[in-house]
Amino acid sequence: MATDEGTAGFPSTPSSQGTDAPEQSPSSPSGASAFAANLPDADAADAVSVQPLIIEETGWWAKDGYVHYGITVRNPNNVAAANAVVQVTLLDAQGTAQGTWERTIGLVEAEQTVGFAGEAGDGLVPDRVEFAMDDNSVTWKDGSSTSPFAIGTFSEEDKLYFRYEITGQITNATDAYESTANLSVLLRDDEGRIAAGYTGSAYRIKAQRTKDFLVTLHSAPDHAKVEVYAQPA
Repeated sequence: MATDEGTAGFPSTPSSQGTDAPEQSPSSPSGASAFAANLPDADAADAVSVQPLIIEETGWWAKDGYVHYGITVRNPNNVAAANAVVQVTLLDAQGTAQGTWERTIGLVEAEQTVGFAGEAGDGLVPDRVEFAMDDNSVTWKDGSSTSPFAIGTFSEEDKLYFRYEITGQITNATDAYESTANLSVLLRDDEGRIAAGYTGSAYRIKAQRTKDFLVTLHSAPDHAKVEVYAQPA
């Protein structure tokens, strides 16, 4: 379990969005990935000898009692991890849990580290946040299993009043149409620590094609670096 003191900020209403979004998202970023679930399972011998996924870095920022967190997760195994559930617990100054929220990481490739972001909270600013992986949620997949998406070039524009826009390109490296990619944006401070995390989506990406995406951060802390990761829906 990882614990992060985090940072509380001034009131606002943060959110994110993607370009070319349908009226209703075809998949939920908090739900399991159908793409990852359909990958070939790992050999039984490999699956029984795996080590748990490791949460290596954490960070969060609170606005209006909603926590925008980012983490990095490492898979130390030679098999891929599908649909791993992250549990995020908010605690007050006395250590009393205010609630636990869960999100699912679609795929962590073998011997790779991914960045992942989410939102938790119900209007109360926590004193600290604890992060844990639900080891029982993971389905182990063949070591050759890889993500369908690759993030290309991207840039950030400061729109003033703590609002930022992240624009870039995402490529579908498979031979199949992918309706949705779930995006995680990690913000890092001057010392390289995760300052906050935000989510977005890219939609309707044809096979072997590259498409533009946009994630709008309607409120975000000061930061020095941006990282963008894609997960299969």
